[in-house]
Amino acid sequence: MNTLSQEDALLLLNGLSKIGPISARRILETTNDDPCKVFSLSRTQLLRIQGVGPKMADSILDSSNHVWLEKEKSEIKKRGWSFLYGEKIPTLLHHIYDTPIGLYSHGEIPAGPYVSIVGTRQPSLYGQRICQEIAKGLAEYGCCVVSGLARGIDSIAHKATLECNGKTIAFLGSGLDIVYPPENTSLFCDIVRSGAVVSEFPLGRKADRRTFPMRNRLVSGISSAVIVIESALSGGSLITAQFAADQGRIVFAVPGRVDQPASAGCNELIRNGAILVRNANDVVEEIQTNILPGMTFSNRKQASNRQEEIFSNPSDTTILSADEKTILNLLKDGSILGVDELIESSELDFAKVSSTLSMLEICGDIAKRTDGRFEIK
Repeated sequence: MNTLSQEDALLLLNGLSKIGPISARRILETTNDDPCKVFSLSRTQLLRIQGVGPKMADSILDSSNHVWLEKEKSEIKKRGWSFLYGEKIPTLLHHIYDTPIGLYSHGEIPAGPYVSIVGTRQPSLYGQRICQEIAKGLAEYGCCVVSGLARGIDSIAHKATLECNGKTIAFLGSGLDIVYPPENTSLFCDIVRSGAVVSEFPLGRKADRRTFPMRNRLVSGISSAVIVIESALSGGSLITAQFAADQGRIVFAVPGRVDQPASAGCNELIRNGAILVRNANDVVEEIQTNILPGMTFSNRKQASNRQEEIFSNPSDTTILSADEKTILNLLKDGSILGVDELIESSELDFAKVSSTLSMLEICGDIAKRTDGRFEIK
């Protein structure tokens, strides 16, 4: 194959059907994160990589890859979409175990903080009302509401946010050229006017049982907090909540009647440690205390101004939280430390360290190295 640009190589690697994000990351580690070198490896070299089998190696070496790549690039350009990779991918997604290789985006990804809202596809009138109130409240506080464009709670969250001129992101479980469910085509178009519709999957990929959990990990991964509104014990929203817990995100759940199966999942989450949420204020107070200390959320304008203050004055320690100062002190002597080392030295838990690292990286105080460790910029 002719010499590839970094973007072309990542687009192709992301589009190979036999390779997922974890396998792709493992392969990239062998080339010092140079995606172009991946397609220069021999079959023997590929098969030496842990987890790479014959089918995976053959997909990388397929001579028709260049045809697919040119077609994919042409379609992206024609539609005015973007393929995001590297630093263009939202910061919090770099802190999950299976960071996406790249993301297809229609529209501009708004600034955070991001809060995801998920729930049943068949909400009760109570669930619909609570979802509208919380989504609108979060939008008024300046949060970007994230969901999955599915029927029910997802759609209600997106619509309620747009109704008050808020910011929202929809992650798809299909390629960006396939709107699912199809009745949300107009909502898809509305979202891109003030936010973005995003997908990890190549064009033409249909939604299936494998793609939805992959989508769910991104919905939780980009967010500081995840809110579950009405979910049965076997609901897909609980998968998102589990991803959120594993990723160190705050999990909220709206309580429901104990005799209603549609609320059994939320009630179980609360029983197992999720935070009971009644309104947007509950969410904002928790974020303000434990995720973004010092940020003012009294209204959208003030929240925006506070973000600008933090971003424009990253070295001003007067606006740093105690946890941020602790992490910076551990790194200030030139130390290069990983998450586990920071947890041990700081005596903070995983969730606190993860969220603090994310905020410091956003502010430009620290940088994440290719080996996953952190250092002062």
